Amino acid sequence: MTIKKNKKQTYLYLLIMLAILAIIFYFSRNRQQSPSNNPVTNRAQMNRNNCLSDDCLLVDDLEYPVGDLTQEAKNALVKAIDDEYKAMSTYQKIIEKFGMVRPFPMIENAEEQHIASLKAIFDKYGLTVPENNWIGKINVPNTLKQACQVGMDAEISNTKLYREELLPVVKDYQDVTFVFTNLMEASEQKHLVAFEKCN
Repeated sequence: MTIKKNKKQTYLYLLIMLAILAIIFYFSRNRQQSPSNNPVTNRAQMNRNNCLSDDCLLVDDLEYPVGDLTQEAKNALVKAIDDEYKAMSTYQKIIEKFGMVRPFPMIENAEEQHIASLKAIFDKYGLTVPENNWIGKINVPNTLKQACQVGMDAEISNTKLYREELLPVVKDYQDVTFVFTNLMEASEQKHLVAFEKCN
């Protein structure tokens, strides 16, 4: 009797675990495919206006540059990459002084990815990528606590720059809007939170 009861409990436990795994798989898959993570949920919807980087290879007869940006949109791209350069250079100098202290190395790597995303837009529109003018111009704080505050201030400023100044200017460009929105949300929802914990 006890053996049968134990077998039933084991089967029930396995069924519950399988159901939980199925639910986790379903939601993680849907999250990866959601519009907030990918501008194009269906390859048939991909076109010259919304493709990014390698995805543009899937658009038939697409040649670079894809078109022109307004001068205001070009200026917005330059401001965006300059601010990302500044953040990356700041975190690199802080790492040089204090070592590989969390969260600076992770956020420095993220800034490199942000810059790569912006460079893809420059390439797509046939624009020259500006140089990083922040090298050698960064003053490093005296303490790690101050460095964390510098990081917080930088991410708050970055979020404000995208939301209030840059995104309104590029609203007619789906690809640029997508990249700017992703970078803004990363600053606000990930980087700022990490710096608040280290402060």
